[in-house]
Amino acid sequence: MTVQLGLLIGFAITSSSLVDRAQADLWIVPRGAKDVDQAGNMLDRQKYRALGVNGVDSVQSLIVRFTDWKRPDGGTESVIVVGIDPVRPFLQPWNLKDGAIVDDLHISDGVVIDELYSQKLGVSKVGETVEIMGHRARVVGITSQIRTFTQSPYVFANLKNARTWTSLPDERTTYLLARAEPGANLASLREALRAALPGSDVWTSREFSWRTRFYWLVTTGMGASLLIAAVLGVIVGLVIVSQTLYSATMERLEEYATIRAMGATNRYLRAIVLRQSLVSGTLGYVVGTATALLVAWLSRTSSATLMLSYPLIVILGAVTLAMCVGASLISIRKVLRVDTASVFR
Repeated sequence: MTVQLGLLIGFAITSSSLVDRAQADLWIVPRGAKDVDQAGNMLDRQKYRALGVNGVDSVQSLIVRFTDWKRPDGGTESVIVVGIDPVRPFLQPWNLKDGAIVDDLHISDGVVIDELYSQKLGVSKVGETVEIMGHRARVVGITSQIRTFTQSPYVFANLKNARTWTSLPDERTTYLLARAEPGANLASLREALRAALPGSDVWTSREFSWRTRFYWLVTTGMGASLLIAAVLGVIVGLVIVSQTLYSATMERLEEYATIRAMGATNRYLRAIVLRQSLVSGTLGYVVGTATALLVAWLSRTSSATLMLSYPLIVILGAVTLAMCVGASLISIRKVLRVDTASVFR
């Protein structure tokens, strides 16, 4: 259960990482865009109409498009080019290990990649050159642990390079990111932008983040499969704990009969079985959680990661103990029906 739910949370956070990391209050997106990785395009000049809306402080273009990356060995990989304004970017590569974002993205052919996908992209250090859609590109920066849900790596570039490498006309962009003036009401500003830009959708950053997560985890069925696996974990746990407790109870049925013959109450007998189930559940929870934390630590260098938060661990602890208590009901029923006369036979 811990691993499956950790993967679910990890996938959700990964899928919307671009939205969550952007320092923007509102996203102006092409009509019908369901997630940040896949969208059409829109006229870049709409930013000037957005700037004319009262309450908008600044607007910046952002390009997010799939394209082909040609490895030095001749192989081809699909990547997502993220084109940003290198001067004062609302979104920029984070966890930078090598290079300088502001300076390096001004380079005419500069591109920033993540170390998790360096082997996949056929590069290992700053300065190496590759080919993107027939154009030369040079690695000028390397980040750490910027994952993608689609497994097509994010590669960051300036807007000019991004348009060239994705064959996007100069007058087009994928998104417009807007910052609100201090104290502006985002809900009112969102509606004003929708009225000013009727051909586009406008979402707050939080709304577009959840829209992206909903698309990947619910619409595609990925989240449902992980939840079903977690539910199956509960069912399997119930069966295993029930069988274990029942077997232990049957082996000591005569002892329970003796205790009952000595005058033990039903409440006392229930407490014995419940303590056994809670001790078993606690030990299993500790071992299982420790294993899950180890898996999460090992996954930090992989393209898929487990996100285990303290609330999740606490909730799963409660679920585990409740599962064990439920599994003990069959054993309790058997103990309460034991024949005390069997002791004297």
